[in-house]
Amino acid sequence: MIDFRNARVQEALIGRPACDPLTRSERAAYEGRRIVITGAGGSVGSELARTIAACDPERIVLIEQSEYALFHIERELTARWPALCVVPVLGDITRPRIVRTACTAALPDVVFHAAAYKHVTMLERDVCTGVHANVFGTLNIVEAAKSVGARFVLISSDKAVNPRSVMGATKRLAEMVTLAQMDGDFEPVVVRFGNVLGSSGSVLELMADCLATLKPIPITHPDATRYFMTVGEAATLVLRADLLRLGGEVCWLDMGRPIRIVDIVSRLLDLAKAAGRPPVPVSFIGLRPGEKLDEQLTLKGMDLARTDHARVWIAHQKPVDGDLVYRTVRALRADVSRGDGLSALNNLCAAVTDYEPSDLARQAAGGATLQAPWSSRDHASQFVA
Repeated sequence: MIDFRNARVQEALIGRPACDPLTRSERAAYEGRRIVITGAGGSVGSELARTIAACDPERIVLIEQSEYALFHIERELTARWPALCVVPVLGDITRPRIVRTACTAALPDVVFHAAAYKHVTMLERDVCTGVHANVFGTLNIVEAAKSVGARFVLISSDKAVNPRSVMGATKRLAEMVTLAQMDGDFEPVVVRFGNVLGSSGSVLELMADCLATLKPIPITHPDATRYFMTVGEAATLVLRADLLRLGGEVCWLDMGRPIRIVDIVSRLLDLAKAAGRPPVPVSFIGLRPGEKLDEQLTLKGMDLARTDHARVWIAHQKPVDGDLVYRTVRALRADVSRGDGLSALNNLCAAVTDYEPSDLARQAAGGATLQAPWSSRDHASQFVA
């Protein structure tokens, strides 16, 4: 059996070594600190919690809407670090009172916002849900962090660059909402990265399921590439971006060169063969609505600047138009409250001007009932790469 959580296995799959763990001085920066993490039961959120817990903070507040996920990460942290004050908060970030109460009670030094809806094809069918969680939820937590004087780090996505999906567009607007809060006393930071290997619902999880059930592994396109990093890398580099104190900036994490999905599959099949697992075929299913052949972390021609860490870069962008952001948020609140997906999609396009919605997103927003052309193929309706 292959242990996909093993760091060496993950390094073999991405074809490069992962980044070094936090240094002693980096760990010391979180010692005695109060930390809030949203989406704390998710892959990145829970790894952030583990990494910070090892730094001996004063307390960690875990905000998570999944009771099951929250139970497991609280149990793990309290078992591994019994002296640590762990505060579980079962709640949804789209409810302002929950995040305000959590931040007011904790008075955190740093808030890491990892909660989001991330599955491209699901959000293509429901723009209002994507806006509600990814945009309004971000606004709630960034305002709560600002009100208590905490640093704020938004976990963003490569799909926010030149977005072709509802997910990407809502994450880009979440970035804009975050940066619009900036003033002399509050300087949030946005951190972009690509796919996290082994995260829940990730390509690796689905491939592993195909190996276990001896079903064909679906790949969208033979030339499709993605950026990949291990979950440990993601957490470590997010913390390093925070420690650089790059307030008001959009950072992107150097994930190495993009990797072809077929190369990941080939390496996975080699590992499976070495472990005595029978081979399975590969099935090319075609790109789905909202998906790109290649992902980008920066816009073409964007000015990139180095930082004091070799794997954390700054992507200089045009200043965010705060008035536009707040007009858009007000309009979207009205759209979501009445379930008007088409108006929400139009308002999203008006704010995120480089967003080009797919036909599926437009039809679904208009209330069309659709049968996905790939739904009859093995696992194709779930594949996220």
